[in-house]
Amino acid sequence: MISLEEIRSIVSSAIEMYKSRYGSPFVGNIEINGNVVFVGDTHGAIDVTTKVFSDFANNADLVVFLGDYVDRGEEQLGNLLLILRQMIENPNKYIVLRGNHESPITNEYYGFKKEVKEKLGEDSYSMFVELFSYMPYAVVVNGYFCVHGGLPIGMEKVEEIEKLPRPDVNPDNPIAFQLLWNDPREGIDDLDFLPSIRGEGIYFFGKRVVDNFLENNLLKGIIRGHEVADGFRIDMGGKIITVFSSRYHHMRAGILILKKDGEFEYVYV
Repeated sequence: MISLEEIRSIVSSAIEMYKSRYGSPFVGNIEINGNVVFVGDTHGAIDVTTKVFSDFANNADLVVFLGDYVDRGEEQLGNLLLILRQMIENPNKYIVLRGNHESPITNEYYGFKKEVKEKLGEDSYSMFVELFSYMPYAVVVNGYFCVHGGLPIGMEKVEEIEKLPRPDVNPDNPIAFQLLWNDPREGIDDLDFLPSIRGEGIYFFGKRVVDNFLENNLLKGIIRGHEVADGFRIDMGGKIITVFSSRYHHMRAGILILKKDGEFEYVYV
């Protein structure tokens, strides 16, 4: 069992890495001449995460984690620490974005806060709250906008993410909140946005929103997580790919590979 002192060291190093490496919640535009692996929600599925590192990371030039490492699963703490260790050891190879479950809003109800208290003690959860508040929301890789949730109301250019508050614990900023929580939906083109069943301040967004955003930013598509799928779901004629990498929902875990030639490979883990 890893010691509390070692865990504090890993979390502290990750926070300092986020602070020093990224000047804002937007990682930036990255061009990779090689394979890129995208990992969706793992939710404590440490077996999936371990397989990503052992079987796929060596053949990739970049690995992007799309958020939701904790809550729901059996090994939430171990899963998060495994990802953070790899990121700290090789920050040029791993990008670890924030999901809607990297937040006190969800940790109170879906298990992570309870697991931390049971394994590390009452006061240890606060260091993870600080860690989550510095995690970036998005990155653009080879022309693809990568985010956990989706497009928010009122954001036209990806560079606007650079101006979002940081740190932001919950987050409280509505654009940041929607980047983590919104979902795409077919068939609402004329309305652009519809209130989501997920709760207040969360929306479904339609094809016109996607088309305008991609055109305004000269982007090819959106790669995201956040919704349960049998590994993957394709929306908007292929302009949005949802990746889901956990198995708590009793379906398959998938990871997406953007190959050097620009083609996608859909892999079940």
